[in-house]
Amino acid sequence: MNLNPLRLFGAHPKKRALDESSELYRALAVYAQTASGFSVNDETALTSVAVLGCLQVRAGSFSALPLKVRQRVGRDRLERDDHPVYRLLSVAPNPMLTAPQFWRWKQIQEDLTGNAFARVIWDGGEPVEVWPMTGPLPTMRTTSVGMAYAYGGDVCVPAGVYPANQILHFKGQVLRNPYWGRSIINLARDVIGLDIATEQFFARFLANGNHFPGYLSTEQDLTDEDYEALKEQFKGTSGVLTAGELRIFDRGLKLLQNAMSLKDAQLVEEQRWLLEQMCRLFRVPLPLLQDWTHGTYTNAEQAGLWFGQHTLTPLAVDTEAVIAQRMFLASEVAAGYFVKFNIDSLLRGDFAARTAGYSVLILCGVLSPNEARAFEDWDPYDGGDDYRLPLHTAPAGDPLAPPAIVPAADHAKAQEVVPAGDAARNLQAGEAARFAVATMIRNAGDLIARRLVEDESRGRPTTETEAFAHRVLAPVCESACHLGIQLAPQMLVDHFVGRRDGAFTVGPGSPVARDEEGAS
Repeated sequence: MNLNPLRLFGAHPKKRALDESSELYRALAVYAQTASGFSVNDETALTSVAVLGCLQVRAGSFSALPLKVRQRVGRDRLERDDHPVYRLLSVAPNPMLTAPQFWRWKQIQEDLTGNAFARVIWDGGEPVEVWPMTGPLPTMRTTSVGMAYAYGGDVCVPAGVYPANQILHFKGQVLRNPYWGRSIINLARDVIGLDIATEQFFARFLANGNHFPGYLSTEQDLTDEDYEALKEQFKGTSGVLTAGELRIFDRGLKLLQNAMSLKDAQLVEEQRWLLEQMCRLFRVPLPLLQDWTHGTYTNAEQAGLWFGQHTLTPLAVDTEAVIAQRMFLASEVAAGYFVKFNIDSLLRGDFAARTAGYSVLILCGVLSPNEARAFEDWDPYDGGDDYRLPLHTAPAGDPLAPPAIVPAADHAKAQEVVPAGDAARNLQAGEAARFAVATMIRNAGDLIARRLVEDESRGRPTTETEAFAHRVLAPVCESACHLGIQLAPQMLVDHFVGRRDGAFTVGPGSPVARDEEGAS
């Protein structure tokens, strides 16, 4: 019989789902144990070294991404560093935080709880401050003016009901519904609990003094006093400081070997498997957590690219969408304002790759020299704002003209870098071409020299080094041909493989090049 008094008046009690946003759910989660016997929540999960390492890599990398406010004006993408959003999200969101600290907190909070919230304070139609909401997670509710967030308050953000347009709601990658993120920690609490249990096992194994591989056996009857004496002896030899000390037992006690050793239990392999599981959960490549078990130069380099493409890019896209939705006025969105994280900044550590890329882009007329210098935070120089193209692809004096497509029959004519009769400009262009080719050959020579040393140290035949040299020099020779300089590839290969200093000259009479006049 149902004795609910509410039914006497025709009322029915409402059933409420226990979701992750409720305080009761978070309170129960503190005591919820996993199969390994350990309770796992957003606080205890930080005791796992694998979880902490993944959080640091994700948050640290994301906070290092430069953020720019841009505006689409026709075909141009203009930077708007004077916009208040740039000041808040790239410099300091409030007087207590820097922008990198804010983004680091946002990412860790999002990864631990599935959601991160921040309040935007507006004044005069502009955002003036952004404050992280560090208290209990807000709850969504419907009000007379639309959707809102009810918040219990913290030290910096007072309690209240805030309209949705004042709240930045960053959701995790796993969504329980379109409006709320799921916590990876709660979803994978069993594997995280197993990782914590494994660490605790090693710690307790050493603390209890069981770091000798065996057990005691005797045919005599032991009294309670004998048991207590043994226990006291073990207490005095527990921990790592007494490891290896000699133990003496009486009463006919014998030390017997354990049937399963720590090696047989494969605890080290289990720890590595748990680390791989954590990396799968957080999409972090193993080399970024200092696991070089199967690491090589090639896959370590690719790991950084994968991390940028498949981990940081989705995070950046989601964050950009939230900012555009909450921090720009409708008129600004219509005017083409948007924010963009620069994922390419992850490649700043490889100076050789950057300079080689700048050189190609400058020679193709995509970047000006001053634009390339700006990427490195170098000062511009006079004349560096001009775009350059190889002179055989555009009319002289018009460096911004698109490259002309010349029929094969007119190829000889297309090789003329300047009009005939202008000897001074012809000489200047020839010197510039030789300088460009010399630079490319030097870079190729450095690569070949490093490969030569590596091949010799590993006992590889010289033919492999020569094959590598041909692959490196092929695009150099092709580019030199377009600049009017004919190179001898085999002579270059013999030169670099036979000598490591890389000394050479490019020009008439050079041992590695010949110009169009036939000098060798």
